[in-house]
Amino acid sequence: MSELQLGLLGIGVLVVAGVLAYNKLQEARLKRQSETLFGSRHDDVLLGGKETQRRTSGPGERIEPTLSEPPGGFPPAKGMLDPGIDFIATLEGRDAVAGEAISAAIVDSMTGLAKAVSWEGYNKQTSSWEPLDAVGEYDKLRAGLQLADRRGAASQQDLSDFSTMVQAVAESIGASSTLADSAGALQRAQQLDALCADIDVQIGLNLIARGAAIPGTRIRALAESHGMTLEQDGRFCRRDESGLELYVLCNMEEQAFSSEGMKSLATKGLTLLFDVARVPGGIVAFDRYVEFARALAEALSAGIVDDNRQPLDASGLGKIRAQLQALYASMEQQGIAAGSPLALRLFS
Repeated sequence: MSELQLGLLGIGVLVVAGVLAYNKLQEARLKRQSETLFGSRHDDVLLGGKETQRRTSGPGERIEPTLSEPPGGFPPAKGMLDPGIDFIATLEGRDAVAGEAISAAIVDSMTGLAKAVSWEGYNKQTSSWEPLDAVGEYDKLRAGLQLADRRGAASQQDLSDFSTMVQAVAESIGASSTLADSAGALQRAQQLDALCADIDVQIGLNLIARGAAIPGTRIRALAESHGMTLEQDGRFCRRDESGLELYVLCNMEEQAFSSEGMKSLATKGLTLLFDVARVPGGIVAFDRYVEFARALAEALSAGIVDDNRQPLDASGLGKIRAQLQALYASMEQQGIAAGSPLALRLFS
């Protein structure tokens, strides 16, 4: 082969390696964002209205998250990252760096971080922050460590690990880095965790067969006729036009649903789940969820009960609705609309 051919081959190998590194980064981010939505460790409001447990409690005064001013020389924040819920680092280089090279540096610096990390680059053409693009070039970057989620608040170790990763990326691409105040971030993390614990509620309506066990073929037919799809986790899911989960139907018994298994399955009970903070639409969405539960119960000759197998009549469901109205009002006061991008990030 000639020197020209060898040179072209080498360039091709470098381009493919960069694309693979970028895809690996995107896959890791998507995996974190698509974790199971119903892993909350808080009480169900159907269990007698018990007070929701807080995941963490720390000494000192509670403070509300505030939006800090961006570091000098950096454009206003317009991207996904929010200083109210993210510990943000900014990176700036003398020259623009290719997105694929930045992605490769991030992959090389990845450690076992316990919280989600998002990266953005500043697009000079659109004057806005955007997710890193392999074909883009950036001289300004931001990285954000999410301060709280359903697993709890970020710790000092989380912030330290994140800072180490950011510094490694900065050194790799020849950029300088600046971190937000860690003490303030830890206080925001604790406050956010307490707020999430207050409003993180999941509703579960159980449908118990009054007579013979409910055949799987009947369950599948009814679920699919109402727009539900059997997903890989063994549950039927109804989603809205944008793909957000509205409610989930699962087997109360140990056996999960499966395409082949529905033909021979028979169960004495089903559970219909509603994730309050993540479902868009507020109280209207809850009303539709209850209507669907009643329609299923009637079609399957089943009764609607709570987790203690106590019947839930119109009065009981009305009490739950009243509690949720207060909960939604609290969320709105905090600027966290149910099903909004902010809610989806916090309740993940």
